[in-house]
Amino acid sequence: GLATLVSAGVDIAESLNVLVSETEQDGFRHVLEAVRLDIQSGVTFFDAMSAHPAVFSVEICNLIRAGEHSGQLVEACEDISHHLEWLDQLMADVKQATMYPAMIAIAVFGLVFLMFSFVVPQFSLIFDSLDLELPAITKGVVAVGDFCNAYWWALLLGVGGLVSFFKFGPRFIVGMAMGMDRLKLRIPFFGPVLQLLVLSRFTHNRALTLTAGVPIVEAVRLVSGVVANRVMASALADAELAMTEGRRMSDALAEHDVVSPIVMRMIVVGEETGRLDQCLQKISERMDTEIPRRIKRLFGVLEPLIILTLISVVGLVAASIFLPLFSLMSGIG
Repeated sequence: GLATLVSAGVDIAESLNVLVSETEQDGFRHVLEAVRLDIQSGVTFFDAMSAHPAVFSVEICNLIRAGEHSGQLVEACEDISHHLEWLDQLMADVKQATMYPAMIAIAVFGLVFLMFSFVVPQFSLIFDSLDLELPAITKGVVAVGDFCNAYWWALLLGVGGLVSFFKFGPRFIVGMAMGMDRLKLRIPFFGPVLQLLVLSRFTHNRALTLTAGVPIVEAVRLVSGVVANRVMASALADAELAMTEGRRMSDALAEHDVVSPIVMRMIVVGEETGRLDQCLQKISERMDTEIPRRIKRLFGVLEPLIILTLISVVGLVAASIFLPLFSLMSGIG
């Protein structure tokens, strides 16, 4: 909305006033009103937005600052608008692709837990009362069922503790966050997709900052904070150091395997031709179409795997139950 109003010639303060009147969310409306009042009192748009870091990211604020300094504020607002639309579309694609497999996975684990915690122990009591010689598969399933029935609380605590460890551990354990981000990139199936997401954020935001007129070294610093992966952020930190020493960004990034060959090649071409922003924009557009396709393909493979797992577990439990019953019936016959 702001980009449309500003491009139509409406000044920033009046544009924000219009947005305040049209915004339904109370918290965001108060923030916009505060920004408008700051601008009317003589504060720059950048400083007014920077006063609300919980709403406006450092990246967006710096794009606004670059637009103000270069006299291209309208272009900066339009770039931010396109950027936020890209993020919304990307997140929508990810949620759409993951929703159904996630529901199936939850149902599978819930059913498995229910069977081993309640169903199998009940049949175990029946087998004990009949004093049957149980097959090995039945003994194994019964043992797992007895364990789940007796220590279900420990299993839940263990899962909760494991989730908490991976969620909060990186804040307190040195090197854990970097190790986890590196491991994420190497997970089969998921790793390549995550690498595409990281590189897409890098190329998209790098092209955006360059187009907005942000100085090249500062642009790298800004982008390193939004790639959402410490391995990539470390590579960008080396690139920033290389450029301050007079070397090319590609020389530093080439030392890290997180950057794919095609992205690396486009960066080199962009540096050699002086059209780095255009090269990065092209590769970003290509990734924008490739990522949703990869995600849908990935979860298209996972869905039958999850269903196959469910069928296998149910079949295993059913076999462990019916084999002793068949043995009993044949003995009676």
